[in-house]
Amino acid sequence: MTARSPIGSLRHRLGKRQATTASIRVVPTRQPSPQPPRSRWSPKTWLTTSAFRLYAFLSARRRQLLPLTTRAANIVDSRLIVAPSGARLLRLMDRQLAKGSPVGGLLARLISTSLAAAAQVHLAASRKPSAMRAVRVLNLIFRGQVRSRAGIGAQAYFTTLALCSAYDRIVREVPQPETIDSFAINFAVGVAHMYRGNLPVAAHFLAAAAASDDGNALRKLGSVHALAGDHAQAAACFEASVARDPRSVMAHQNYAGGYDPSTYTPSAWELENAGELLIYDNLIQLGENFYHQGRYDDTFRSYQAALDHQDALARKWSIPKALVQRIAASSSIFDPTLPVRLLGYEWVTLIGHVGFIDCHLRMAALGMLPRANYVLLAPPGKVVNQPFLRLFAPHVTIIEEPTLVDDLLPYQRLVGDQFIAVRGENGVAEPWAHAASRAQVAWAAQQRGPIVKVPPELMNAGTARLRAAGVTASWFVAMHIREGGYHGDGPGTTRQHRSANVGDYLAAIAHIAARGGVVVRLGDRSMTPLSDVPGVFDYAHSDIKSAEMDLYLCAAARLFVGTTSGLTTAVQALGTPMLLVNCISNDCQFWHERTDFTVRPVYDRRNRRYLSLKETYRQPLQALLIDTAVLSRHGLEIHPNSAQDITEAVRYKLDCLEDAGRSLRAGGPLLDRYHAALAGNPYNFGAALPVPAFLDRLPELLG
Repeated sequence: MTARSPIGSLRHRLGKRQATTASIRVVPTRQPSPQPPRSRWSPKTWLTTSAFRLYAFLSARRRQLLPLTTRAANIVDSRLIVAPSGARLLRLMDRQLAKGSPVGGLLARLISTSLAAAAQVHLAASRKPSAMRAVRVLNLIFRGQVRSRAGIGAQAYFTTLALCSAYDRIVREVPQPETIDSFAINFAVGVAHMYRGNLPVAAHFLAAAAASDDGNALRKLGSVHALAGDHAQAAACFEASVARDPRSVMAHQNYAGGYDPSTYTPSAWELENAGELLIYDNLIQLGENFYHQGRYDDTFRSYQAALDHQDALARKWSIPKALVQRIAASSSIFDPTLPVRLLGYEWVTLIGHVGFIDCHLRMAALGMLPRANYVLLAPPGKVVNQPFLRLFAPHVTIIEEPTLVDDLLPYQRLVGDQFIAVRGENGVAEPWAHAASRAQVAWAAQQRGPIVKVPPELMNAGTARLRAAGVTASWFVAMHIREGGYHGDGPGTTRQHRSANVGDYLAAIAHIAARGGVVVRLGDRSMTPLSDVPGVFDYAHSDIKSAEMDLYLCAAARLFVGTTSGLTTAVQALGTPMLLVNCISNDCQFWHERTDFTVRPVYDRRNRRYLSLKETYRQPLQALLIDTAVLSRHGLEIHPNSAQDITEAVRYKLDCLEDAGRSLRAGGPLLDRYHAALAGNPYNFGAALPVPAFLDRLPELLG
């Protein structure tokens, strides 16, 4: 749209037109009669709050809607943003404004609305960079609206920046308290200042937004008070938000839970104590949001505050005895002499999260967590893989009955365990993944085996189905090449760096086939088909795909080749040897001792060099690895592993499994240099070790 477009001319004409309109005043001939007090509710406020609710609704169903929203985003780009027709429309508007024609004003409204809509379509498709591009164009053309905080252009601009977490830009735009007559802008600016620690300024804007009696604005205002340590004010705001929408009291512990308050029936206890209980939920939610912004210190300060508040709640209340008795009646392993710890259903919604249960149990077995009845809330509709979850039945109490799940859910505020943080020292929580990595290293040192094991009947059935599908080789490699389609963070998003290019794996696949093996490609139907590649059984697109076969393939493979994805966490719980390539993560990785890996190197554009492991895997830089947009603002970019890197890694790992090559675990100068490089963060990769050839190719990593 900006190519050969009269942006400067339009901005000048629209600004002049706005100034002329603002200068026109009607002078009353008599004193106006007193007006009634302005209602806190207005149709404009209702429309804006409805738009936020619609965005939340679509976000909760993002995965299902992704094919539709992606097509819509492509159409918007091809027909408006980068199309010549968009530039022609701007030139037409410029001519009409120059003439003073009413058509110019109509076109201005059309274009500002179209750009605002385009930004929302890109947000629905998880394409935040494209949404930001749309509102940058909007800001260039309708700068007068943005400066005056008026009109649909200004609302779309600030709202989109907030939904893209571009809080620094908002704070620069509106650095101090001011009076703004727009719910959307007050809300967006207040949230931005909250996440940048400007709490008094945040309170000013969110109080203005909350004057509309909107429940979400009241929650955010309560969050500001919670961050400031004013629990009384926070509780009052949360109580008011629940009075507005009683179902919103539903407990929150992790976005992965996919909570649906619309079907939830709150208990009387929750409603009576909503303000105090929701302090925990909102501190947890703040921690999650800081985490996704790459703000390490803010994340774990929020989590520590949440855990401190949880301890205070547990001193005041406990799970009713009747509920504990219902748990005991449903479980053959429940020990009435031990306390209850609840694992919410965020632990079962993704296959990697089911794998987290394994490390949580290891931490408990090693004394890093208290001995307890670990009670897992697992309503069947939430469980991603029932056969995998069943493996944990001898070790955790699994609650599936929906009524009992709902009755227990509120009490996770008292005794719930989540997988972001554990109680730390010096007032700052320890990342859960870091604690899990420490556990993995200790587990390996004690030579303990896997906690869970796939039953023989499932293994035999899986072997038969695989042979019936035509895979007759004596061994196979299970390969997962993350592409981002499942989570909607592929091309065009700020999380695409977690995915890989299938073409870079073809030489490694050929090497496996040359050694007599077959590659079984794991994944889902959104992935690039590989059925025509020799030596590959494209299980992801096959007719035999099932939850049982997913589990079988992960357990029966001679080797699993993957990356830093959730499936890796599931495979490590089964003890299968792993080779992980193209790895990048802002978290520690709790990989077992049968794992070898390569990382994606981080390139410093300003100094034209790769960062060392020591520089990359320490705070605050490591936290930034979650988002490429954040990294780019620091002059950093992430490079993928080459086809040669991947092939050499596969050759090395197969040689080690066949005792045909020397493993880095045998010791030597290279291993010593690696340990020295990670001396400041020795648990970052659990009990795993890097591939020697990769370190040899990039000696900067150990610099």
